[in-house]
Formats: sequence, C-alpha cells, structure tokens
Amino acid sequence: MKFWILFTLLLIFANGMCEREDFIHQIPLLVADLGSRVILPCSHSDDFINIISWYKHSLGKKPILMAYAEAVLGKITYQNGFNDTNRYFFRIGSGFFNLSIAHLEEYDFATYYCAVSFLNVITFGEGTILLPKERDRIRSSTVLQQPVPDRLHPGDSVTLQCSIISEICAGEYSVYWFRHSSGYSQPGIIYTHENRSDQCMERSEDGSSTQSCVYSLSQTELRPSDAGIYYCAVATCGKIHFGNGTKLIIEDSRLVWNPITLVLATLTVMAMIVIIILLIVIQQICIKESLKNHKNQWKQSVDTLNQEETRVIYTQLIMD
Repeated sequence: MKFWILFTLLLIFANGMCEREDFIHQIPLLVADLGSRVILPCSHSDDFINIISWYKHSLGKKPILMAYAEAVLGKITYQNGFNDTNRYFFRIGSGFFNLSIAHLEEYDFATYYCAVSFLNVITFGEGTILLPKERDRIRSSTVLQQPVPDRLHPGDSVTLQCSIISEICAGEYSVYWFRHSSGYSQPGIIYTHENRSDQCMERSEDGSSTQSCVYSLSQTELRPSDAGIYYCAVATCGKIHFGNGTKLIIEDSRLVWNPITLVLATLTVMAMIVIIILLIVIQQICIKESLKNHKNQWKQSVDTLNQEETRVIYTQLIMD
C-alpha cells in the first residue's frame, strides 16, 4: 500500500517536471571581423537539466555537435575534433554555457545552437547567426527593425517594419525578409522587395547622398508555426546588410501533450485505479474478518450459555 502511494507521488512529481517550461536565450545575430575573437553567450534555466551542448550548423551541411557539458559536474567534453585547433573554448557556470571562438576564419561563420537535455528530451535555443563584418566602409547602410510589443495568438495579424538608411549607389537593390525558427531549420526567405523606389526618400548631407526607405511585411491569420525571428536584409552597393531582427512570439492556447507527459499521465491513472481496487479488496477482507470475528464471538457466547444452563440443570437434578 505504501509502495503504491509513493509510486503515485513519484509519477506526479515527474509529470510536473516534464511540463516545466525551459528557456534558452541566445543572441540572434553577431557580426565580427576575420581573425578576431567572439563570444557566443547561452543562458538557460537551471532546473532539471542533465546535459548542455553546442551545435554548429553550416549552410548546406548537417549540424555538428561541438561539445557538451554535464550540468552537475561541469565537465566539458569536446566532439568532432573541435579541440584540435585550440580555438574553441567553453565556459560553464550557474545558468550559462558560453562558447568562445578565437582567430575567426571563413568557415567559422555559421549558425550556432545551444541546447539542454533532460530525461532524453532535448530543447534547442533559437540559435546565433555569426556573420563577417564588412571590410569596405566607404558606403554604409543601416537597417533598423522595430520590435513587436505584445505577444500574439493564432488568428491575429501583425505588421513588421524595416527602416533602411543607405548611401545611393549605381545598380539595383533588393530587400529580403526571412524567418529564423528554432531547431535545425535554416533561415528561409519568405518575401522580397525588388528595387522599389516608391517607398524611399532621398536627401543630401555634407556632399553625400543618402536614401531612407521603409518596408513593411504584413502577416495575417497567424499560426504557431509562424513564430520565430524575422530578419530584414538589404542588398545594395554589392553588399548585404542585416537588421537586428524582430522576434515573433505566438502563444498557442491549445493544450499540447508531450509524449513523456502522456505516458506518465497514463501510468498515474493506472496506478490510481490499482490503488482503488486494492482499497476495495482490503475493505472487503476487513469486512469478512469482522463478520467472522462476530460469528465466533456469538458462537462462543452461545456455547458458554448452553454450558451454564446444563450445569444449572444438572445441579438441580442432584439436589432433587
């Protein structure tokens, strides 16, 4: 009986742990010079984590596990030869696991994912895109994106804005919107503006001509799959310039069952049914035992009474 009660409490506790909400925070975009050193931070929740890891995802290639660390012991284990060059360093602490890359080379520019795992369930961060800085600063462009103030729900509509200030140069330019979702998926282009001059204004200051453009991306009938970080990028003067990104959070009000949660919930229900059956059986056994005791007591009382009556009668007969 005690075993089943403890087992049920353990299942409920494990079920609550599996329904917890992990958070992993990464910087969406980092820009660095070749040969420089860069730090990619990763902050995460502390509760119920076994392993923390870093993955590298280059365009057109499979994700590669760089290293992982045991959350409790803090032991870091390199994978796939990332400790051979002595350029990749990891630092672990309470609530963070940061990646540092020294002497950046061309093949270091990729997307890096931080992930945490518990009970064989792995959760990925949004990822950090590492891009090279422009070497030519003669012509510059600034791409600004406005954040979305509120959380959205399925069925809502939203308009994302992108402001671009750039120096005018010969040739066409294009503006791209792409979404970066969590997991292994690569950022994908979802919309383009091709050489649209009707949204721009030109101005001249200190002998240089610049143009200011504003572009919008409207999303209607939002779905949970539309969540992610939306980047605006402009290709002009032979270069591409990225915005700081706008994070779109879509809260799904529907109940989504995790497979482990579903299994644990099923086991909990089964355990409760077994406990109820055991209680009924125990109650029936107790009732039978009680009836048996009462019957024995009644029989003993009757036998005692009969013996007393027989003794009295026998005494009277002797006296007579």
